[in-house]
Amino acid sequence: MKNIFTLVATMGSLLLITTVTVLYSEGWRLDKSQDSDANIISQAVIKKTGMIAIRSVPDSAKVYIDGELVTATDDTISALTPGTHQVEVKKEGFEPWAKAINVYPELVTDITAVLVLQSPRLEPLTNTDVKAYALSNNQNNIAFLTANHTQPGIWMLPLSGTPLNIFRNNTRLLIADTVFAAPSLGQNIWWSPDDKEILVQMNATGYLLYKVPEQNGANVTPKSVTKVYEVKARWNETWKTDFLVPKLNAIKQNQDIPELVLQHAQNETTTWSPDDEKFFFLNQNSDNSKEYDLVVYNSETPLPVSEERLYSTIKITNPENIKIYWYSDSYHLILVEKVDAQSKYYTVSLIRIDGSNRTTIYTGTLDSDQAYTTPQGDKIVVMTSLKDGGSSNLYAISIR
Repeated sequence: MKNIFTLVATMGSLLLITTVTVLYSEGWRLDKSQDSDANIISQAVIKKTGMIAIRSVPDSAKVYIDGELVTATDDTISALTPGTHQVEVKKEGFEPWAKAINVYPELVTDITAVLVLQSPRLEPLTNTDVKAYALSNNQNNIAFLTANHTQPGIWMLPLSGTPLNIFRNNTRLLIADTVFAAPSLGQNIWWSPDDKEILVQMNATGYLLYKVPEQNGANVTPKSVTKVYEVKARWNETWKTDFLVPKLNAIKQNQDIPELVLQHAQNETTTWSPDDEKFFFLNQNSDNSKEYDLVVYNSETPLPVSEERLYSTIKITNPENIKIYWYSDSYHLILVEKVDAQSKYYTVSLIRIDGSNRTTIYTGTLDSDQAYTTPQGDKIVVMTSLKDGGSSNLYAISIR
């Protein structure tokens, strides 16, 4: 009889331990409510909890939940009461990051805090006069025009691979000037959607169209173009056929896209993210006709926990004074805003697609309202000169 009792007690203990372990691993926790007057526990209830998996770039930052230091990135914080929690990420030398995070029972909310240096560095990337530049659609290369060089023409600056700075400058001549065509004297430059062609604007009506050569420094014969709209229409048709139509068909299989959003998605001015899952557009504000909403649509399937399909990121009063570009992680945008409409004074900021954590990266003069991220996201490439009347060059704003 004693052996049977011992066996039953042992089995019961094992069952209890197994049940508690399973419940604990699934996020169940004992929530003790205290009587604030008597300072004693009035009741204890088992509740389902959630988790936050938080990382930062760079890592090893302090994480605060509702004002309390709990861990360092990269880590998963468990046993959190479902609801909204204020999360702060802090690292010495970097701007603080904060966001209200929704926690759901049994689910893990993934968050990446992109930290920006409090004093970003400006590093030269070229040492010649740059006339115009453009980022390839795969975001791996920048093509720029320069005549003030031993070999004038179209030059290319790779953004991936070796560290990006002037001391390890791996710029190379892509297309050389010839006696018949001098693209180095052009005013603007564009890549085709498939990065196989480059269009250079020479003057108000004249353009040169080049096929991107496989060999660097080639003497490529361009096609002279006067009807540039025909080239851009062909590019747009290629983009729609090769990317847009298949993409939208795939999205519509999993979700219902609002008609207004679908219309904007098919507009060539709409800008898609590097991961090809999100796009943004400007939409006139319904309450104020003089304002525009910067709208971001996230087509990811499944949609990450705590993320939304549609964000109205910021309101814009003058679209002509602001340019918007994607950051490399596809969850942030780069804003280039003209401070004074009559000057070259700009503010470059980083903002999350939901409108949170708007952080100023750079304030100063720029010779262009373009700002492109490197694939690693550690630098923002801009064009400026460090003195009045000086030559324009490409510079990297190092944010970490």
